[in-house]
Amino acid sequence: MVALITGAASDIGKSVALTLNNNGYDLVLLYHNKEIDYLDKLNNAKTFKCDISNEEEIKNIINAVDKIDVLINCAATYRDNEIKDKTKEEFMRVLEVNLVGTFLVTKYAVNKMDNGTVINLSSLDSTRTFNSLSVDYIASKAGVNTLTKTFSLEYTNIRFITLLLPWIKTSSVLEMNPEYLKEEMNKYNQDRLMEVDEVSNKVLEVINSNTPSGSIIEVNYD
Repeated sequence: MVALITGAASDIGKSVALTLNNNGYDLVLLYHNKEIDYLDKLNNAKTFKCDISNEEEIKNIINAVDKIDVLINCAATYRDNEIKDKTKEEFMRVLEVNLVGTFLVTKYAVNKMDNGTVINLSSLDSTRTFNSLSVDYIASKAGVNTLTKTFSLEYTNIRFITLLLPWIKTSSVLEMNPEYLKEEMNKYNQDRLMEVDEVSNKVLEVINSNTPSGSIIEVNYD
């Protein structure tokens, strides 16, 4: 079984990769700015440095892969800024990575999938809160939710599922202003940050489940 993971150098991408590796998957890992620092812990992995908003790069990478059984779209970026100060360039870059990049990877990956599962990592922000600082991020993740629904209708042999994530204990979140973070977490009645391993375990659970294609799932912790 082969799993392709975008954003594989991120905290969440790393956890997903290690979890799938430990469950017998061969991996195809895509990364951009940050290097992958855990290759020595993997059994069989190919890595590709790319900008997922670059269609030619994505096309070439997918062409180099024989087959894909699972696609996990983890890659995302943000440019938090007040609406009045947010530039078109900032807004568009977030859309290009989070939405257009997810579209491009999925568009080409399905050609290497006989069946299998595509999991898009989205955010509860896309359905439950509307924060002016991250209006572009929220719009991009709402778009990802729509991609899931649309692809599920077009490619009925493949499952497409979105996971709506709460606040996760990643290095970038831990660097945030604690008062702001607490205020945002309260919007979800979230009393602690979700661990990255809880996310990757949920990803594996969904892969192995009978969850219907087109499902948009809110992810919670016990």
